[in-house]
Amino acid sequence: MKVTTISVDALTEGQIDRWATLQRETPEFGSPLVGPYFAQLVQRYRGDVDVAIATDDGRDVAYFAFHKAIHGHGRPVGAPFSDYQAIVSDPGLKLDGTAFLAEAGIERMAVSGLMDPHGWFQSAPLEPTLGYRLSLKDGGAVKLERLRQANPKWAKNLRRLANKMERELGPIRFITGDQDPSALDAVLQLKIDQYHETGLTDVLRPQWVKAMMQDLFSRTNPGFGGCLITLYAGDYLVSGQFGVRQGGWYHPWIASTCPKAHPFSPGIVFLSQMVSHAENIGIETIDLAQGHSRYKSQFARNPVTVQAGQIGRRATAVSTAQTGPIGMIQKRLDLIASVEPDLAGRLHAGWAAVTSAPRRLVARGKAQQVDRVSSHD
Repeated sequence: MKVTTISVDALTEGQIDRWATLQRETPEFGSPLVGPYFAQLVQRYRGDVDVAIATDDGRDVAYFAFHKAIHGHGRPVGAPFSDYQAIVSDPGLKLDGTAFLAEAGIERMAVSGLMDPHGWFQSAPLEPTLGYRLSLKDGGAVKLERLRQANPKWAKNLRRLANKMERELGPIRFITGDQDPSALDAVLQLKIDQYHETGLTDVLRPQWVKAMMQDLFSRTNPGFGGCLITLYAGDYLVSGQFGVRQGGWYHPWIASTCPKAHPFSPGIVFLSQMVSHAENIGIETIDLAQGHSRYKSQFARNPVTVQAGQIGRRATAVSTAQTGPIGMIQKRLDLIASVEPDLAGRLHAGWAAVTSAPRRLVARGKAQQVDRVSSHD
């Protein structure tokens, strides 16, 4: 078996089709984030995407897209928007994942949601984490009824919140596949405002991210493109989600809510509406990725297990020190380095991180207060 590394731009149409075919052959690889079209999209606006290709007897059997940094360090393609990582491969392939990465020039890479159904990274210092995924293959109505039967009290409270929202803000209107550019601008601006208020890094600021989002929004082919879903109550844009879809698999990235709607728990009201209506545009899987388990687990009651940590020959385990204050600083620096390809952008984001520290402390305190309050939401 031979491993070669080329620019994504050098892929032939046959290789792109082969990569997409391998995705379809293994259900775990269905996410658009590990396929060829996402890698091509990121390459179009960042220009630094490589793909490692394993070939056996002249036939491509595995693909893995990534950004190569210095000293053998790699980053998942499209980071920090790459919630999943995977070597997309032939189902019958036997492979040493670490050796594959080494031949591609990657000695170490941090992963947040590694899908490894064939166990190629069993010896890596990884920790399991939950990914929240909703299957709508039986229809949204069936999914909601199962959720109601599992937790009638929760379902009753959900109806109460939706009714209260309608009474106080106006009739609920849900739009799947919203094509209004002003709606996209509003959803993105709400997220930018949230980043500013909480002192988090604005990952929507870099020009390549803005261009990628606009490109996705302009793609209406359900085979691969962007998807904006919005919830209105009267004249208010209550909530919206924008992300990438490939066929029936939808992966939202940006989830925003109007501050005026916070008393009505807009997040779970939005998700219930999305479960009910997503099949109207052919969505069969809603992938909510990792984190924020409190509200995601109410809808995705059978989460999938993925791996987080580091892979590669120089991979190290996450220590206690790395999870404390030093670890938080390191994570912020890693985030800045992944989203800002050039030095000027990294300096800008670094200075913003320093000046926004007081806002982060305030936001963290508010979050801890909310966690101490019991809720039926």
